[in-house]
Amino acid sequence: MTRRFTIIGIAFALAMVVSACAVEPKPLPTAEAIKDLDRAQQPPLYQLLYDVPALPAFDAEVTRVRILIWLQHLNLSKGQLTRLSELSALADNRRERIASAERGASTQWLTQERAVYDKIWVHLKDGRPVDDPEMAQFTHDLKEMRSGGERERELLKLRLQGIRSVLEAQQEFLQTLSPEQESLLADAVFFLRNRLDPIGNPGDFRALVGTIYDPGQYAVLTRGSSDWARAPLNIGGLWSDEPPVEGGALHEARREVLLYLILLEPGLKPAIDAAVALKQAETDGPP
Repeated sequence: MTRRFTIIGIAFALAMVVSACAVEPKPLPTAEAIKDLDRAQQPPLYQLLYDVPALPAFDAEVTRVRILIWLQHLNLSKGQLTRLSELSALADNRRERIASAERGASTQWLTQERAVYDKIWVHLKDGRPVDDPEMAQFTHDLKEMRSGGERERELLKLRLQGIRSVLEAQQEFLQTLSPEQESLLADAVFFLRNRLDPIGNPGDFRALVGTIYDPGQYAVLTRGSSDWARAPLNIGGLWSDEPPVEGGALHEARREVLLYLILLEPGLKPAIDAAVALKQAETDGPP
C-alpha cells in the first residue's frame, strides 16, 4: 500500500513540474481562425452523420435527417414521393394490424401458461425443490401447451400475411425507379446502419447490398479518400471512390427486402413530407 501511494505521489509531482514548464494554452478559436479554417481537411457531413459510436436503433428525430438526405440523393419525383408516402402509411397500418392480431391470438396462451407458472411460483416460495414430485404435473402441462408448435405456427402465419401484403404493395413504387435510382436504393444503408452495417453486420450487408471488398484489392484501404468521395453530401462515397456507385441493379427480391426495412424506420414519414415540400418549392419557384 505504501509503495502504491509513493508511486502516485511521484507521478503527481512530475505532472506538476511538466505543467509549470508547459507553454501557455492557446486561446479558443477566434472569428479570424475560423475564417482561415481549411474546410477540405474537415470530414464531410455525410461521414459525420453516418459515424456513430455504437449501433442503436435511432429515434425519428435522428433518423429523419439521414432519410431526407437519402431521398434527395435518389432525386425522387413528386409522384414517386407520393407513392412512397402511401406505401409507408400502408406498412404502418399492416404492422398495427399484425400487432393487434398477435395480441389477441396470444391472450389465451398467456392465460393458460400464467396459471401454471403461478402454481410453480407458489411451490418454489414454499421451499420445495424444482425436482419435487408434485412439480411433474406442471412440467407436463407446459409440454402439452407447447407440443406441436401450434401457437408458433399461428403467430408466424399472421406475420407472414402482413409482410406479404406490404411486399406486394411495394411493386407499384419499385416499378417507377429508373436504373440509376435503383442502384442508389442501396445507399439506404446511410440510415439503416443499425441493421445493415458493413462492419457490424457484414453478412446482412452483403446479402442485400453486395460487397465493397474483393480479396487482394488494395484500393479498399483508401476507400473514401478521393475528392469525389469526400464531397459534403456524397452518400455513395461511403461505398465507392469513383462514380457511378459500384454494382448493377439490385435483384428484385433484394429490392423488396431493402425497401421493407426502409419502411420500418420511424423517421420516414416526416422525411417524405419535407422532401415533398422541397419538390413543391422547386415547381412553384421563388415568390
